[in-house]
Amino acid sequence: MMLTRRLFAGGLLLLPWGRAALSAAAADLPATIRFGDVGFGFGTPFGVGISAIADAKGFVAEEFKDTEVKLEFTYFTNTGPAINEAFANGQLDFAAYGAVPNVIGKANGLPTKIILSYGGTNIFGAARTDLSIKTVADLKGKRVAIQKATIIHWGLLHALQAYGLTENDITIVDLKNADQLAALAAKSVDAVFGASFVLPLRDKGLANIIYRSSDLGATATGFGAIVVTEEFAHKYPEATQRVARGFLKAAAWLARKENRAEAFSIWSRTGTPVALYQAEFEGQDLKEAFNPLLDDFFRSRYRSVIAFDREQKLIRTDVDLGKWIDGEIADKALGGLGLADFWPRRRDDGTAVK
Repeated sequence: MMLTRRLFAGGLLLLPWGRAALSAAAADLPATIRFGDVGFGFGTPFGVGISAIADAKGFVAEEFKDTEVKLEFTYFTNTGPAINEAFANGQLDFAAYGAVPNVIGKANGLPTKIILSYGGTNIFGAARTDLSIKTVADLKGKRVAIQKATIIHWGLLHALQAYGLTENDITIVDLKNADQLAALAAKSVDAVFGASFVLPLRDKGLANIIYRSSDLGATATGFGAIVVTEEFAHKYPEATQRVARGFLKAAAWLARKENRAEAFSIWSRTGTPVALYQAEFEGQDLKEAFNPLLDDFFRSRYRSVIAFDREQKLIRTDVDLGKWIDGEIADKALGGLGLADFWPRRRDDGTAVK
């Protein structure tokens, strides 16, 4: 399931002379810009993170307010693999999704450019309440549900390694998000790993939360990127810059403490209650969690996913990260918005450069 929202960035009414005035400006802009994001929720899907804020608060639409450009935001509940398929079918121009599937897409020939980090994704492990599973170490010999070839898959293996286990110590059951929760409730699996969508299981008494990626620090948290197709970036450089500015405005808005409660309210459109986002991000600074910079930390994490995808035989060829990342788009947008020094740049291990 997916939801597509269509917006007229420039408003609903243009007088005839207004249209004439806009014609020259619109010549180098597309008629429609199509965005993809991972959708959460089991009714009407919506996103969690920078892209969802950019959509809900109109930060990207604001960049095209002087044009007739239409914006389409699509939220894919089949996550990254579905976004790769949409790119392959020419249905998207931009997308925000996890590192594992977008590396797979790139390695298999999707012509994309990375323009920003989409920040972090907290990863949780939840186990059945009728089993004596208290930590990740107790998963040995157990059946664990995830959706393979996603950043959650990478996160599970990272967690296992931290607790002295490998994937050979468990049985991985490959299921989509909704099916994971049903399988846990039916006791056909012993635990699930996922994003914040698993937290309601605790409140319903169906599971205990046994793992939070934040407990292991920034290197254990999920991550991904905002990408654009090479064709779009080449054909519409001005539109690409406007989109980058819109996403950066959203990230800067999200970083400010006074907007924290509203951000959780926006994300609750997924069906996850605000209280669970408060619990998920307790003690976390959203400015740090959703840092959009393409710094050394971002690059080191992507290198780890490229290695992961090779080890898992998800890709057969390496990805040239240096050529894939287009830092000029981000740098120009950051400078133009006066945000060049707003977020701290980080070393490989996630610590801030002083």
